[in-house]
Amino acid sequence: MSAEHQGQVEKILKELGKRIDDLIVEARGAKDEIRDEVEDKIRDLKSKKENLETEYSEFKEKNEGKWVEIKNHLSSAADEIKLAAEAAFKKKG
Repeated sequence: MSAEHQGQVEKILKELGKRIDDLIVEARGAKDEIRDEVEDKIRDLKSKKENLETEYSEFKEKNEGKWVEIKNHLSSAADEIKLAAEAAFKKKG
């Protein structure tokens, strides 16, 4: 996973956490019956957010090695292409 994608996911999770916190503040001023319903939804949202964070963390851990492997493979392939291009230009020159 690229750092850009990683940053985007982390930004989304952070924003979700902020919105949940905003809901908590808003719920404090609500009537009792509405507040209970909102608090249930907030608990549900928190649980879903925690699940997302866990899944993201697991995905990152599982695929980190693959990303490093892919990056290394691409780097090696780029080096081989560079060497082949240099050799081809030397033959022409």
